[in-house]
Formats: sequence, C-alpha cells, structure tokens
Amino acid sequence: GRKIQLTDIVTPFVSSAVGSHDNLVHLRGNELSLNTFINGVSFFDNPHQLFTPGLSPDIIQSVNIITGGFPAEFGNRFGGILDIVTRTGFDANNHGSVTIGAGNYLRDNASVDFGGHSERLGYFFYAQAFQSDRFLNTPEPRRLHDRGRGSRSFAQLDYRADTNDFFKLALTANGTNFELPNTTEDALRGRDSFQRNREQTAVFSWEHLFGSSSAVSTSLYERLASARLLPTSDPFSIQAGGLRNDITLGAKSDYSLFIGSQHAIKTGIDLMLLRLREDFIFDPRGNEVEIEPFAFRGRKSGGQASFYIQDQVRPFKKFTANLGLRYDQYSVVTSGHALSSRVNLAYALNSGHTVLHFAYNRFFAPPPIENLLVSASLGFGGNPPRISRSNHFEAGVTHSLLDNLVFRLTGYWRSDRNSFETTELANVRIFAPTTFDRGKAYGIEFSARLSEIKRLGLSAYFNYTAQRAFQTGPISGGFTVEAVGPGERGPAAFDQIHTGAAGLTWRHHASGFWASAAFEYGSGTPATIPNDAGEKVSLRLPDHFVANFYVGVDLFRKERCGLGLQFNVENATDRVFAIAKESEFTPIQFSPPRFFSGSLRLRF
Repeated sequence: GRKIQLTDIVTPFVSSAVGSHDNLVHLRGNELSLNTFINGVSFFDNPHQLFTPGLSPDIIQSVNIITGGFPAEFGNRFGGILDIVTRTGFDANNHGSVTIGAGNYLRDNASVDFGGHSERLGYFFYAQAFQSDRFLNTPEPRRLHDRGRGSRSFAQLDYRADTNDFFKLALTANGTNFELPNTTEDALRGRDSFQRNREQTAVFSWEHLFGSSSAVSTSLYERLASARLLPTSDPFSIQAGGLRNDITLGAKSDYSLFIGSQHAIKTGIDLMLLRLREDFIFDPRGNEVEIEPFAFRGRKSGGQASFYIQDQVRPFKKFTANLGLRYDQYSVVTSGHALSSRVNLAYALNSGHTVLHFAYNRFFAPPPIENLLVSASLGFGGNPPRISRSNHFEAGVTHSLLDNLVFRLTGYWRSDRNSFETTELANVRIFAPTTFDRGKAYGIEFSARLSEIKRLGLSAYFNYTAQRAFQTGPISGGFTVEAVGPGERGPAAFDQIHTGAAGLTWRHHASGFWASAAFEYGSGTPATIPNDAGEKVSLRLPDHFVANFYVGVDLFRKERCGLGLQFNVENATDRVFAIAKESEFTPIQFSPPRFFSGSLRLRF
C-alpha cells in the first residue's frame, strides 16, 4: 500500500518493531528509538506523527535501516537508525509523476514530483497533501473526534562544480493539523482539543574528493519544529494548552580515507546548538486528577558536541572488523559526557554464504527534546530526565542460499542506566520524557528474505522476534504520579513478547500486474486495569493478527508516460483490537478498523 508516514516503512522490515499508543513504533525495547539521518545529518526530533509532521517516504532515494552493530559515526538514538538518502534530479532525468489516492475514513492524498538536470545542476521538487478521519489511535474502538490533515514539501538542488566538488541543498516545509481523539465521555462534554505541528529543515552539504582514496563532507543544518495544543472550548473537560518551539542549528564534517582494501577510516565532528521554548497551561477543573493546576514558561539553550573515529579493517580475507570510538558532550537541562566504544566483527564462511557477526556497543543517549523543559520542572523532586547510558551486546549468523534466499538469526542484550519512557499528562496528549533508574532488554530475532525469482515473479519476507523489556525505579522527570520505588521492577509498556510479520508479492512482468499480501502478529503489551472492585490488576492485552492485501497494475511502462493503478484492503478482517495502555491514568488505545483505498499514479 501507499505509505504516507515515515514510520510505516519500518514495521514490515524490522522484526522487533512494536506498534504502540499514539502511533508510536518501538524497536528492540526502546521507547523513543527511531533516529533519522537525512543525507548524513541527524536531528533530535521524534519522527512520529504526534510530535512532528514527519518526512514523506516518497522523497527517499534509498534507506538503510540499522538496528544493531552501530558504527561510531551514529549517535543519540539506537533502537533503529534510518540512514536516508533523498531523491536527486540527476536520477529523475526530466521526469515526474502525479499521484491521487482516496479511501474510506476520508483517507485521501495527492502528490506531485518532478526532477531534471543539466550538465552540472540537478533539481527535484515534491509536494504532498493528505487527510484522514482516523489520524491517531483512538481510546475507544469507534472513532470520535480524530480527523487530521497535512501537507509536505521538499526541494533539492545538486551542483557539480567540477569532478571533485559537489554541493547539495535540501529543504523541507511540513505541517499537520489534527483533532485529539475522544472517549464517549469526552464527546458528551464537547471536548474539541486540537493540535498543530510545523517543521522546516534545511541541510546544505559540500563534498570534496582528494583523488580516489579520500574525501571530506561538510554540512550546515537547521530545523525549526513546533507543536501548538489548542485547549478545548467546553467548560467541563480538563483544560490544557501550550506551544513548543525547538530550534536546531549545527555544523558537521566527516573525513574518509581508504588505504588499499584493508582500511576504510572515517572520522568526524558534529556541533549542535539547541534552543528550546515551552509554554503550557493546565487546569483539572474539578476532574479526578492528582496534578495541581499550573502555568509553565520555559526557555533554555544548550547543545551537544560529538567526535568520532572508526576504521573498517580487513586483516585477512574472511574477517572484517569495524572498530571505533565516539565522544559526546551534552548540556541542556542536564549535562554529561561519555567516551563510547564500538566493536563490530564479522567472519565469513562457506565462500561468503555464511557470516558470523558479533557486536559490543556503548551508547550515550540524551533525553528527547519534546516537552523536556516542563518535564524537568514537574518531575519527582524536581529531577529532570537523565542521560541514558547503555551496554549493548549482539551476536548472530546470516546464511544465503541459492543467491535468492537469506536467513538471519540474531540475539541481543542491552542494559541501560536511565531508561527512557514517556508519560502523558492526564489524557491530554502532552507527553513528557521520563527516565527509569535502570532498564534491560533482550531478545532473539529471526528473519528470512526471498529476493524476486524472476521467472516466477515471486518475492517474500518473514520476521519473528521474541523479546522482553523491563524498567526499574525510581523515576526522574515526567508528569507521572505513580510512585515507583527504588528497585521496583516491571515490564515496560511496550514489552510485547512475540512479534511477527510476513509478506508475499507476485509480479507478472509482461502485463505489469502485481499482487501482494502482508501479515502482522503481536502477542499483546502489558497493562494495569481496575477490576469491578476497583482494584488494580496487571494483565496483558489480547494478541492480534492483521492481514493486508494489495493489487495493482503498471501500464505503458516502456513509454515516456505511464500509468499505475493500485487497490488496498488493510486489516481485512475488520478486527479492532487493543494496542496499548500508556499508563494506569490513560485509557487503552485501539487499532484502526478495516481500510479500503486506491490510488492512481501518472508518470510523465
């Protein structure tokens, strides 16, 4: 199906991905785990649609999803890294497309793109608009007050000054407006809370080649991300509103040196300035909430300086080691620094068809920036969310068979000092970063990938993960009024033990017809729910199985102008199931119902 949100491309291909409350995706037992690198530059902003408008998958030329064995060049978030290269006019070759999509629940979208180039200048432009009557996961099986719409735009200019110098400017401007979903009680009161997210990003890069053995790449970058919560107009519901403005400015430079076939050395520095502005009001207005009314105004500037060096060395033919060190110095509401070692080893057997791999990585992860200031102000004892420090071990084997089929088995274990969580302020969708004193996550992942068998037109994938995630008190930061004592341990809210995904695609190349099926399974996440006597009971939400089906045809593929048609059925059984319960003070959230949609794409 057509993917509108960036997180939609993660779930089918990462075996540990767990869908959760408010459309969040958790990887390998991490709460806020996705880290997007755009043309080599990363930002602290959370890519999930509750926090930012997000990046459209349509502008991606290629993406490498990394969930373990992290080289030293990557920092800040370590559940899953999306290393994205954006589309360029040098590949578009004076072509473009127009896509129109429609579906039930007002799931309509439209986009246009065009790119071309001269001898030295490449240009690519993209614009998208979308809407949905089922924008966020809802606190009841039926939809009440959940409409959202948004637009995204992207432009990239590439300039080849000569054979050794390349310049690139990538620009984005995105926005979403959406209602906050209601319960039946909220709807009867007339609650009409609304949120507006905005984001603007610019990345300017220069790459210079020193012959064929070395290169330097330097980038200047900035981002403005904002979220405005408009309070409800009814006189009975909890009153909450506010504005968050996060500004990021930075400069990054990387130097690469290749010494024969044995060494690929890379070193770099990243200097980032963060300017956070937060204004919030909160009033329970007689509702049973244990948080007192407050008005908050926060202003804080800080940043991070990072340096790394790594070497991918091949001391002999079958053995490869990626060894590195990374230093991070961070200061916003809390300060800290760390020297992190990265050891990633791979040994090939059976003429390269079997590869054994092992990794030990130390992680230094500053807290998320969304609502960080108010979290630091209102946390237990005035303690701010803390920097997370982790030790991560991974080992596994990859085996390829007949050049089409690849099996991968991986086990991982991670121990955290200060484990991230988010807590919601009294069901008004203001989430603040929180840290538990300790965290632990471990699991086993199995995946199989069948590349397309050309004569049959078949390709497939299968993913399965068995994993656990635990967190231990006490808590720092956040809005929580749950007193978690020192040493008190429990499963994380995203602790889904069994997760599976599978897919099969068939293509008839002569006609351009194709059909695909995708399946997802989850064993359920933990929740605390009061029973009939009012006592709190810990249980697991029921397991779920989701089936999605897609069919389409690509016409006039050999002509300059082509036409693509697609029809989708998602959650074909129309089973609406409980996804997650963020805390005992917020309601359960439910999955989307059955979706029908279709799209038409004109290529020119």
